[in-house]
Amino acid sequence: MPSAPPAPPSAPPAPTAAPQPAPGQPGPTAPGRLSVWFDRVRPDTQSAKAAAVGALSALGTQLGLLFVVLAVAAQFLPEKNTGTVGDWLTATVWVAGLALRGTLGLAIEGGGESGSGSGFGDSMPGRFSGQLEIGLTLQLMLFTCTALFAVWWFARRDERRTAADTWARVAGRSATGALVYALAMTVLALATHSSAVFGMNTEELEPASVDLGLAVWPLLPYTVVLVFLADLAARAAVRNGAPGALPGGLADRLRDWRSPWIAASTVSAVLLGLGALTTLGYAVFADTDDLNTGAALGLSLLTLVNSAVCLAGVAMGVTVGSSLSGSASIQSLFGGDDTSQLKDVKAGLFTGGMPGAAYLLLLLVALVVIVAAVRHALAHDPRERTLSTLWRFAVAMAVLWTPLGIMSGPSVTVDGGVDLGVGPIGASGSAHGSVSLGLSVFGTLLLALVWGGLLLVAAQFLTRPLLSAFPSAGARVLRLPGLPVHPQWAALLADAAHRRGRPVPPRLASASTEPLACPPLATDAKWARFTGVGLIVAVVLGGGGTAAWAVVDSQVYGPEAAAEDYVQAVADGRAEDALELLDGSPSGRLLTQAALAAQRKAAPMTDVSVDEVDASDTTATVTVSYSVGGNEHETSLLLVADEEDKHLGLWRRWKVSDGLARVDVTASSLLREAKVNGVTVPLEDGSAELTVFPGTVTVEGVDSGYVAASGGGSVVVDPGDSGSADGLDAALTAEGEHAAQQAVVTELAQCAERSTTLEPEDCPISPDNYYSSVDEAEDVHWTQQSEPVLETELAEDGAVTVTGDLDFKVSWVSVDNWDDEKEKQKDTCTDSFSATVDLSGSSPAVTFESGYGW
Repeated sequence: MPSAPPAPPSAPPAPTAAPQPAPGQPGPTAPGRLSVWFDRVRPDTQSAKAAAVGALSALGTQLGLLFVVLAVAAQFLPEKNTGTVGDWLTATVWVAGLALRGTLGLAIEGGGESGSGSGFGDSMPGRFSGQLEIGLTLQLMLFTCTALFAVWWFARRDERRTAADTWARVAGRSATGALVYALAMTVLALATHSSAVFGMNTEELEPASVDLGLAVWPLLPYTVVLVFLADLAARAAVRNGAPGALPGGLADRLRDWRSPWIAASTVSAVLLGLGALTTLGYAVFADTDDLNTGAALGLSLLTLVNSAVCLAGVAMGVTVGSSLSGSASIQSLFGGDDTSQLKDVKAGLFTGGMPGAAYLLLLLVALVVIVAAVRHALAHDPRERTLSTLWRFAVAMAVLWTPLGIMSGPSVTVDGGVDLGVGPIGASGSAHGSVSLGLSVFGTLLLALVWGGLLLVAAQFLTRPLLSAFPSAGARVLRLPGLPVHPQWAALLADAAHRRGRPVPPRLASASTEPLACPPLATDAKWARFTGVGLIVAVVLGGGGTAAWAVVDSQVYGPEAAAEDYVQAVADGRAEDALELLDGSPSGRLLTQAALAAQRKAAPMTDVSVDEVDASDTTATVTVSYSVGGNEHETSLLLVADEEDKHLGLWRRWKVSDGLARVDVTASSLLREAKVNGVTVPLEDGSAELTVFPGTVTVEGVDSGYVAASGGGSVVVDPGDSGSADGLDAALTAEGEHAAQQAVVTELAQCAERSTTLEPEDCPISPDNYYSSVDEAEDVHWTQQSEPVLETELAEDGAVTVTGDLDFKVSWVSVDNWDDEKEKQKDTCTDSFSATVDLSGSSPAVTFESGYGW
């Protein structure tokens, strides 16, 4: 029912004479400026009580609504976590605080020792101590709206009952209500700190203590500001019972702002509505991983307005991202790590990192702005040029969107450290910093100013051409809410419909008799077709071009296409094309056309296909499958985007970072070279690590004059993996065996020829029956009776061993050291011997082994 009109204010009481001071007494002092201002603002006792009761009623209504919502939502939680009535009341206060941008904090502090919790038994106790504070600052804007609506409702009701006489009294009442509301929220926030909530009993964590609750700061200042503004707006709107009646000349000053506010609010409301619908659609139809549809929908409803602001801001072109600052460190017995500066992550239409579909949102924003601009222009005289008030529209958009950008983003602060230990092993860590996520405040302000300016430019220059081409659509735009339609625009639309032979819309019938004070709208079909074609071209170039760019970026130049092109280039034997698709500039003797051709000849790679793509901003993982020799292979390729080098300057080039493979070659130390995919490669100590293209790699030995290689084979290596074929063995050829034996025979003959003692150091010869160490030997002569029968053996380490029996005669003159008597003697040498032959040099080198029959 409508409220009864307020009683007219009573006549002011007749002035009374001020009392005169007694003779000799000082006169009254004039009140100070602050006292005068306070007297003007201070409401009377009755209206102050009414403002306080209205604030408490608004808070109680908000808490009651939240309690019902939380009590119903708790029934969908697991049975042991549904909570009690006390939990619901506590959580109600917390959500109410978050609705006004509060900080929900978790503090853990304590320490102690444990013998069994360490995992090493009682003999090695574990210890822990420390403190940690985590604060989540968030404004649930959906509930912010309900809180401000409750304040608005009760403030309007109170102002109708008891109207203020001055604008200062209105502000005083609003300030009183805001202070009472903030004081009540502060008391509730301090009283609802808890160590147990929704089935979580943190007392079991003793000796650590846990505190979970709502911080007073920044809840208190935000509550005062938000409630004061909502209360003040409601009371000012109904002051003295006349909506819109404002004190003094303020109404005249604000009249020029009405149209910009309505236009900016219309654009913002439509964009927020589209963002909200997109959020709900994602929650219902998109893949939300482990969240079921009900949980995803509930979470989306909880943050609906926040998500709508972020999506609408992105559509306008504002950068969204996370800002990280602080430090984190951990120190332990095994080393430490310290990160003093964390990295920011940003993405936007103008900063990159956004999908192509985001540019379609930009086109949608332009369409919304154009429609709102036309509706705004229809409220003004078509002969009026309004560009002089361009700044008002820009300011209106900025005033709307800057607070939305600030309030929609959450932030988390972490501060604390912990000390852990198990026996002699210990570790300590700490974290200090903050993380915030949301729209860039500076970007929001800047783009809001730009869109506000474009709003008026569109209204000034696009209204007449659009209405001339589409008068029927213009008549439908008149149905949108806003300012009253100017009679001249109504007359222009009615005249255009009449001249085209179409019925005049009923709501324009009364405008048919209005005389035209400006040129009529063009009704030429050519002009309409020209304008229509222009709009279609704009949409095709904007939306179609953006969609085409997105399709080309994902299908032609995306990571999936790059991975498939690389593997297909390897399969086709196109080495140069494959190398161009690799990150960096890889090179090697096996990364050639000839080596790749040898791989295809051994076992071609066929049936290349891409199975799965997991892409992020600049990296992607692509699962690729193919067949080699009839066997199916599946592997994952890591790709990175090259931001500097783009296809035609538009599309990023994706490069494969782990597309090559590695082959390990093992061989006998006698082998100095091997053939891998037909290419001769050197071996160092019988081994080599080689980079190759993925596929079938063939390893073969290389024969030399004395050594024949055997073994090796083929191995299939996938991108990023390594493999090894069978080891390469070595065997002496007949030529090598003959060379080794001939070298031994020659060395024996030369050894006997140059030896002048009975036991030469470098020869395996000595007399069979010579045991004297007293006599001296003179004139020693060694004679070989027959060449030895030799056996040659190649050891695993590549050493060539030659063994045989000696057949030598020796003669000498023995000199007695006592009486200097001389006697001719002779003997034989028939012992066995062993020699090692080195065939790696230009000529064989022989070394006789000591202690082998010698």
